[in-house]
Amino acid sequence: MSNPKNTVDFKTTSYFPGYIIGAGVAFVIVGIAALTINQLASALLFGFSLLVLTTHYRLRIDLDGKTYHDYLWILGLRNGEKGSFESLECLLYRKSRVSQKMQLRGASSTIHKDVYEGYLVLSDSRKIYLRTTDSRESMVNFLQSKAALLNLRVVDYDKQAV
Repeated sequence: MSNPKNTVDFKTTSYFPGYIIGAGVAFVIVGIAALTINQLASALLFGFSLLVLTTHYRLRIDLDGKTYHDYLWILGLRNGEKGSFESLECLLYRKSRVSQKMQLRGASSTIHKDVYEGYLVLSDSRKIYLRTTDSRESMVNFLQSKAALLNLRVVDYDKQAV
C-alpha cells in the first residue's frame, strides 16, 4: 500500500480462482525442476505462474483529488474504471445466498451457501464492489483494515441499512 499525497491503493481480490492460483504454484515447482531439462518449457511455466500469481483487482483512492480508480492489475498494467466522488460514506457488507447446481448423468444436486459481499459506498449511493468471502469474520477484518486507512465506519447492511 502506498500513500503519496493522501492516496490509498490496495488489493481488493484475486482475478483467478483458488484452483488456478494453486496450478500457478505447482507450475513454479515444476518449472524449477524443468530448468536443467528444458529452459524454454521452464520459462513458459514461470511466465504463466507470474501472470496467475500477480494478477488481481485493486482500488486506488485519491482523497485530496476525490477520485478513484477501480482496476485490474496485470504485470504492472492498469485497466479499469475511473471516477470521482463528493465524499466516502462507509464500507458496507451484506450476506447473500448463492447456489450452484451440479449434474452428473441424470442425477443433480444443488448446493446453497452464505457468502459476504463488501462494498465502498460513495456519497451519491454508488457502490464500488470490493470482494466476496465465505466468512463474516474474514470480511469484517478486511473492511476494518481499509476503514482505518480511509477513516470510515464499517456497516452490516443486514443490521443497519445505509
